[in-house]
Amino acid sequence: MEIMKISFTTTVLNEKKTIIDLLDSLQQQTQKPNEIIIIDAGSTDKTVKLIKSHSLKTKLIIKKGLNPSQARNYGIKKAKHSILALSDAGCRLDKHWLKRITQPFKDKKVDAVAGFYLPHAKTVFHKSVAPFVSVMPDKLDKKTFLPSSRSLAFHRSAWRKAGKYPELLRYCDDLVFAANLKQKTNLVVVPKAIVHWQQVSNIIQFFKQIKNYASGDVQAGYKPHLKKILTTFGRYLIFISLPIIFPFYLLWPIIKHFRYVNHPLAIIYLPILQITKDTGIILGSLYGLFKRHS
Repeated sequence: MEIMKISFTTTVLNEKKTIIDLLDSLQQQTQKPNEIIIIDAGSTDKTVKLIKSHSLKTKLIIKKGLNPSQARNYGIKKAKHSILALSDAGCRLDKHWLKRITQPFKDKKVDAVAGFYLPHAKTVFHKSVAPFVSVMPDKLDKKTFLPSSRSLAFHRSAWRKAGKYPELLRYCDDLVFAANLKQKTNLVVVPKAIVHWQQVSNIIQFFKQIKNYASGDVQAGYKPHLKKILTTFGRYLIFISLPIIFPFYLLWPIIKHFRYVNHPLAIIYLPILQITKDTGIILGSLYGLFKRHS
């Protein structure tokens, strides 16, 4: 029986607060990768020192100035093995993650595997942020789910078929790649291949996250999200003409998301996060439009 050999690769930039969680969870995997490649894009904090001092054997490559898509492609090119497993700093892998996300490759017809990611929520604020940026477990639809590079595996040939990660994009690159992977290869979804994704800790970080997502969506011309962006603009045009309905709009995120938080503070956090998200979408998409035509 042919032994499946797997290369794990990830990218980092100033991840001193999160890199140890990722390395520890890699070390604790019930199935170990045959090699671990980390591309550092020029960290100026202690990230590199922490990676080098960790007991986990890794191949660390420093390539200053690469954006995430460039770094992912570079790591994949440097990998020895034909099966690639990817995750991100800021994630902690379930101990069975690698085993579960690569098991479908025993079927030669499978080209790629989408794992799942759960929000790692320590506080009420984290729990409130989660439904705005994550696919919640009760909303997972295998038919429409697009994987994030937080939890993904594929054959090198599938990476090529999907056109590789689009290197002109700094944001939304993995979404574009995932859409191509889903369209052009045989991708299966394994919800139990789980990584735990750390959520942002304050409103400023949340705003920047949404702004970057929206900017990336516009620069990529990603149509499903462009429709949502236009809906956001349309919503506020309505509010300008009918301001009396705006207070009712603030109830919507509470009705929609309170069950995920289940805490009295959610009544405050959720409307604030909704407005912050809308603002980030509007400003980020305008910035993305400017960058696209500049």
